[in-house]
Amino acid sequence: MERSQVAVVATVALLIAAPGVAGAVTDHEVTGNPGIDISVPDTNIEPGEQTSLQVVVLNDGNVTSGSVSNPQLEQEVTTARALRVSIDDDHDVPLTVKTNEQAVGRLPDGSSAPVQLHIDVDRDAQPGTYELPVNVTYNYTQSVDPETSEYNRTTETRNFTVDLTVEESAQFRVRNVESTARVGATGTVDVTLENTGTAPAYNASVALDSQNADLTFGQATTSSRFVGGTWEPGERRTVSYRVGASQSASEQRYAFAATVSYDDEDETPTQSRSLSLGVTPEPEQSFSIVETDSDVAVDDDGPVNVTIRNDGPAAVRDASVTITSGSNALVFGGSASASQYVGAWAPNETRTVTVEATATPDAEARSYSLQATVGYEDTEGDPGESGTLQFGVEPDPEVEYEFAASDVSADLRVGEEGTVTGTIENTGDATATGVIVRFETDTANVSPLEREYSVGTLEPGQSETFSFDVEISEAAEAGPKQFTMRPTYRNDDDERREAESFDVRQQVGEQRDVFDLSVTNATVERGSARLVEVTVTNAGEEPVEDVSAALFADDPVSIDDGEAYAEQIEPGESETLTFEVSTGGSALTKSYPVEMDFEYDEPDGDTKLSSGYTFAVDVTEPSDDGGGLPLSILAVLAVVVVGVGGYLRYGR
Repeated sequence: MERSQVAVVATVALLIAAPGVAGAVTDHEVTGNPGIDISVPDTNIEPGEQTSLQVVVLNDGNVTSGSVSNPQLEQEVTTARALRVSIDDDHDVPLTVKTNEQAVGRLPDGSSAPVQLHIDVDRDAQPGTYELPVNVTYNYTQSVDPETSEYNRTTETRNFTVDLTVEESAQFRVRNVESTARVGATGTVDVTLENTGTAPAYNASVALDSQNADLTFGQATTSSRFVGGTWEPGERRTVSYRVGASQSASEQRYAFAATVSYDDEDETPTQSRSLSLGVTPEPEQSFSIVETDSDVAVDDDGPVNVTIRNDGPAAVRDASVTITSGSNALVFGGSASASQYVGAWAPNETRTVTVEATATPDAEARSYSLQATVGYEDTEGDPGESGTLQFGVEPDPEVEYEFAASDVSADLRVGEEGTVTGTIENTGDATATGVIVRFETDTANVSPLEREYSVGTLEPGQSETFSFDVEISEAAEAGPKQFTMRPTYRNDDDERREAESFDVRQQVGEQRDVFDLSVTNATVERGSARLVEVTVTNAGEEPVEDVSAALFADDPVSIDDGEAYAEQIEPGESETLTFEVSTGGSALTKSYPVEMDFEYDEPDGDTKLSSGYTFAVDVTEPSDDGGGLPLSILAVLAVVVVGVGGYLRYGR
């Protein structure tokens, strides 16, 4: 018999045995009590388990005296009211009670009520059976006097013991979490779990469930990894997951729940309790501009240098930096952007990229906005791109390279070589190096021997002379001619540039003969021969060498010795050349033309041919004075002259 039942029986016996005592049961009173008992459907618990212990409270009440024909009075004495179920704090079970007490409003006879008592089983609970004290306290009406409507109420406490069994089982605990996930990127989350239970787990799989949409497994919120094999007690296993952190994620701890599904030793599928863990994404991969400088001027090219630091947190590879201009006045080789490959890039490492920029003639000496972006591949092999890094470039004012020509003169003549000279001055505000004056006129009758004249370096305001040797062909016409010349130079970036061309207007003189001729003894009797002397004067301004003269005539005049030679004739000097001229007997007494050509070498080694020199030979009647030398003697003298002339020409 339970202790509460003994107490009730003893109380009733005292009331019956002591008539006249207040509260004594009379013959017409109804007495009874609830019959409280408990039932626990599941008494098996696991170490580390957070669960609810379900306690079912039953009432099997009874009426001990009085009329049973009144159901209302019967229910009055058998109903438990204000029923409370609690676990005794003084227990030896390895668990912690989270819900100390649960209440039931009323429990009539023949009914039951389940209550949930939350408990946390100790992680290190050892397998075995433990006694857990459960107390049930309630109020009920002990007796009712229907004549006086007097109700006698009391409070009862029942103490029960529930046998709880801690089973041998696999239990799991999260030992470590490591993550490379970054804000705005995908990374790896490694979760290390230990079997802290007393039994192995077989063919386990670990499911990881994200509790926030900012950290997901691709498009899913849950991902599972198979562990396999036998997972012994005390053994640790690490499972890896690919987790992506959205751009809106922040550097805070995000909740995940891990659940281990496995087979126990009886091959019964079992699932562990949910294990909580947190993942904190690393900061978003970022870069910053440390320094910028440029050397580009308006209407010029120049480098733009940008020094960028990898602020981390991770190293990147296959990185490239793209510089983009927001203005058409500042471009990169005609394009709005330019890129440079960087490669591997460690955290906190700086890299300087250099791109060649062009400030167009429409550019101004003001700051232009540029952007830098870094494209890369992270350590997980995922592509990424930095945010926009803003900076400015201010082109220098345009550097003025200007030139002017002065004191231009020329001594040009048709059919001759001459010289065009002048002075070129740097009228700009920057030093020009490698200055060259280029002769750009290109016509068939004007041929410069060299088209470029090197001036060298010209400081601002400095001038130098230039000169071109120019040949004017015989087909040219005399008169004013315009020649175009253009200075070229190297700027501060050692780039070859062209300046504005300039035109010079010079006079080309009429063609002139190279030689002046003076003839003596040009009168020959008909039917006779005579030595004619031709004095050749150099009418040019340069000496001529290896002068070969040839004399030609038509019948009835013939040239018996038509060649003569002079080694050198200086300007203004003369040489006398002798030729034998004869006339036929049918010649008329008149003047006959003879033509003379010259072949000679100029000082520069060029061989020239000058033709068209004509003078007259006068034919006269033979004289009868018998004077003079016989023709036979004259013939001998002619042979001697020809021999001497040949020696002078070819024997040198």
